[in-house]
Order: sequence, then structure tokens, then C-alpha cells
Amino acid sequence: MSEEGDHRKVVCFLQPNFTDILKNKEAGEKRFSVTVFDDCDTIHIRVESSKQDEPEKRVVFKVFQELPPCTEVQEIASSLISNLPALDEPQIVILVSEDDHVRACVRPKSTEPLEQAAVLRQPRRSQLYSRSRGILESGLLEDRKVAVVGLGSGGSHVAIELAKAGVGKFVLVDYDRIELHNIIRHICGLSDLGRLKTNVMRDRILDKNPFAEVQIHNTNINNLDDARRILKGCDVVMAATDNIRSRLNINTLSIELGIPTFYGKCAVRAAGGEVLRVRPKIGPCFSCIYADAAMEASAEEMSSFRQAREANPPYVGDDEVKATIQVGLSSDIIPIANMLVKLALVELCRGKDSALATLEKDLEAPYYMWANRREQQFAGYPPDGFHRFDQPGILRWYPMMSERKSDCKTCQDMEASAENVDFFSSSGR
Repeated sequence: MSEEGDHRKVVCFLQPNFTDILKNKEAGEKRFSVTVFDDCDTIHIRVESSKQDEPEKRVVFKVFQELPPCTEVQEIASSLISNLPALDEPQIVILVSEDDHVRACVRPKSTEPLEQAAVLRQPRRSQLYSRSRGILESGLLEDRKVAVVGLGSGGSHVAIELAKAGVGKFVLVDYDRIELHNIIRHICGLSDLGRLKTNVMRDRILDKNPFAEVQIHNTNINNLDDARRILKGCDVVMAATDNIRSRLNINTLSIELGIPTFYGKCAVRAAGGEVLRVRPKIGPCFSCIYADAAMEASAEEMSSFRQAREANPPYVGDDEVKATIQVGLSSDIIPIANMLVKLALVELCRGKDSALATLEKDLEAPYYMWANRREQQFAGYPPDGFHRFDQPGILRWYPMMSERKSDCKTCQDMEASAENVDFFSSSGR
């Protein structure tokens, strides 16, 4: 298939059980969905519902005990395709054997000759992550459940990278739709305009791993009763939301539920960013690191009209609100998202036999900071810092160790004196 000089057309079967469906005689008549790319160079085929009244016009197939010899394929295919009506669009003949071997032939138009095509089939689960073997075995992650809260420019990248790494179960939470201003920085494109982000990202994940399990929740994570139910049972939470309130609520819930959680945020104009890992009751929580929530909120990027509208008082007009929405390059957001992914993968594989085990010591710190450019809070970085290691520089991660705050109202257990315990336990006597 990949050999140089192979100029055959390519027929792709986009269901893991495609040949099993064809061989199932009890399923009745088959109907097919056919998508043609690049002037009939590549054809994608799916088996659809058989409840349509019209006969199949694009695809014909036959099941054999054993595939006929290559020398006979053309003649058999010509005989089969003669049963289809003459069309000015591609028609396909599929020959499949009981032992799962396949041949395919394509006739681009009724006036053109039938030609044998190369066949690509959706890989089995064991084949899907063959290029990760020896580094990260997919078996370590296929049963792990990850919640991604916030599916904007950063969260969408996080979700896709985790799917590519082999995470098998996802919980996606967002209530926004893909809008025009999202397109330039988002995983999604113009063909997704207007769709709910959860639906789009579910499709993107399944396009990478058709065996993944994806739950979607089109809700605001600040609805705590819903959020508690949604996050319960997850192995990690990826907090990629764009406001302080949601981060604080996720922090409270993740500590209550005992779920390791990762926070990523960009600075104004995506001049840099920060990543925080919270292991409940082990290290600092979000509130420990960002003790001054108002200061943290003032330093975050206004990346959407909804976010900017909520941050401004009602008397501020929409035009003025739009002026506060800040720009940022996708290439400046991706380093933050990639660090989130790396930390999450290390956490998910912690204590397991993988090549990522060596990173457990390297990535001990709970907090990491990154600068894309020397502006905003990074303006004081020296101009030559990138070439030196004795001063801070751009495009470099800086870890920072931190401990839990003894007076943190979120992650510290309330201690009661013996006198108080005795008082309240005896008050009803």
C-alpha cells in the first residue's frame, strides 16, 4: 500500500467490524454510505441502516468461502457491477472471504473501466497504538477515565492529545458552541461552525480512537450538584476553563472527591501561562497557590465575548465589552496544553511500568510557569535569557515547589477541640 509507485485508488472501510457486517446474512439487505475524495483517488465506505426503500446503487459485494485468485477478480467484479445502474459517480465492488480477506474494485464512472483498488481497514484495538509501543502501552490507559472541563483552544487540544496517547474513557464538559472567532485557534474548523463543542470533540476523539467511550455534558460546571455527579468516578480532571469561579469550584469538588486535577491558564494575550497539578490532601490545592483569587482573576485572558460580558458590569455596552477580548496565538496556547497532557499522562501511569516513569522525579513540582514573550509579568526577563541558564528566559518551563497552606479553607481539614466535641455531642441530652 505504501510502496512507491503504487498508484491504485484506495478504498477505506471505516467500521472496525465492516467485514463481519457484510458476512452477517441475518442482517438483511445492506445500504452503504460512500464519500469520495480527491477526484476519486480515495473512497470511504460505511455500512448504514438497511431501512431504505431504494435499492443500493453504489456498492455491490459478495462473500466467498475463499477469495478467488487475483486473475479471476476482475472478471467476477465486472459481472457483479453489471447489476448496478449506470451512474456518473464512483461505484465499488467488494469481495470478502469467510476468513476475512478482502478485495475491492472501483469504477469511477459508468463510461470508465473497472480497476482494482488498494484496501485500508479500520485497525483493531491492538493495532491502533502500535507507534507508541515501548514508550506508553495503550493498555495502561484504555480503562482510565479523564474529565476535560472546558473545550476551548486549550481544552480541545488536551482532549485530542490524551486520545492519541490511548486514554479510553472521556467525560467532556462545556456548554458553548463553535463560533467564528474560535476557528483560528481551535482543533475544530469551519465545517463545525455552530455545533456544540462537546459534540464536535466527541467526534474528533472517536475519529482518533473509535473504541473510546465518550460522555458529553452540555452544562455549566458551576452547577455544583451536576458537577459532582459528572466528575465522580473520574481518574483525573483537566480544568481548562476560562474563569476563576469555575476553577475554584472544580478545586472544591476535586478535593471532596479525591481526584487529581490539572489546571492550565494563559496570561493576558497568551504572553505566557501556568500549569498546576493538585493531588488532594498531598500537595497544595488551587486555593493554596492562588490565595488572592481577585489577583488571579485580573491576570487571566479574556478569550470570549461570554467571558468578557460576565466580567463587565451591565451598563458597559457590548461594543466596549468586545474591545476587552484579547488576542492570542494558537502556537502560544499549545505549550500550556501540552504540559497539561504530559503531567496528566505521568499521573495516570504513576507506579506503572512505562517509559514515563522516569518523569515522576523530573516533574515533582506542583506548579510550572512558561513565558512566550517578554511582556506583561514577563517583561523583566533579560533579552538574552533564552541563551543562558543563570537567568529566566522565554520558551522555558520553570517548576516551583510549594506546600499546602495551613490556613487554607478549601483543603485543610477543620479541627475541633475536645471541649467542642463534648459540648455538641451532649447538647441534645
